[in-house]
This record gives sequence, structure tokens and C-alpha cells, in this order.
Amino acid sequence: MILLLIAGTAVTAAGLWFHSHYTLSWQSPVVVRFQSPIVIAERMESEGAAEAQADQQGRGLSAWQQYACRKFGADCRVALAIQRAENAQGKCEIYHYNSDGTLDWGYFQINTVHLKRPGLNLRDLLDCKANIDFAYQLYREKGGFTPWSTFNDGRYRRYMGR
Repeated sequence: MILLLIAGTAVTAAGLWFHSHYTLSWQSPVVVRFQSPIVIAERMESEGAAEAQADQQGRGLSAWQQYACRKFGADCRVALAIQRAENAQGKCEIYHYNSDGTLDWGYFQINTVHLKRPGLNLRDLLDCKANIDFAYQLYREKGGFTPWSTFNDGRYRRYMGR
């Protein structure tokens, strides 16, 4: 009986300590996000889009590549070469660890240093459209493609003129 009293006191004390240092909230162990399995985008008939498609050895531009071409306009070919150099699989929900401890996320591999911006979150970087929109915003702000290492070191050129 005394042993049960001591055990009960210990559990109560541990519970009070835990309650004073931590808070608990319930959440669903499963997160479900539905999205359409089909992406529809307007076809591009610009010179930049035609050159970008030629770089893909006869494969047509995907809907996301078409969308990127609409955003980047005349620089579509370079933008898509950078995208392929950064993310050859062309996946939206993809990330890459960098040696400096940061991560690159999504279609254009946007670095996590940009998450400090108001209104931008990780979910946005994993959404193809939002990722392309933000890549274009970076391109406009910086006056070009300098935010991407594959542009700065020339690796994107391997994806042009194939």
C-alpha cells in the first residue's frame, strides 16, 4: 500500500512538472491534400518556347513548362534549362539538401533562405504554380537568374541545344 502511495505521488509530481513545462495539442496523424491529377495549361507558340522544346530532344513541353514560359517570356529557354539543371525530374514536391545546411524546394529548387519573406511558406514552394511564380519574382527582383547556382556556374548550359 505504501509502495502504491509513493508511486502515485511520483506520477503526480511528474505530471505537474510536465504540465508546467509543456503543452499538448491533438492533431490528426494523417494529412490529406487533394489535387487534380491533370494540369491544363495554355500552349505556347513563342520563339522561346519553341527553342526550349527543341532542347528537350523532341519531347513536348509539360503543362508546368508551358506555364513557366508564359511567366519568363523571352527568357523561357534559359529558365527551363535552369529548372532542368536544378531538378532534372521536373517534380514539384522535391527537395535537395545543400552543404551550407539550407534546402532547395520544388520545381525551381527555391532555397529556404527565402522563407524569411512575409507571406511565403514551405507549402507554397512545393506547389508547382506557386514555385514558378516565386521563381519569376526572384528573377525580376534580381534582374536575372543569379539566385540559381546552376546559372552562375554554367551547368544550365548542358540543357540547352541538345
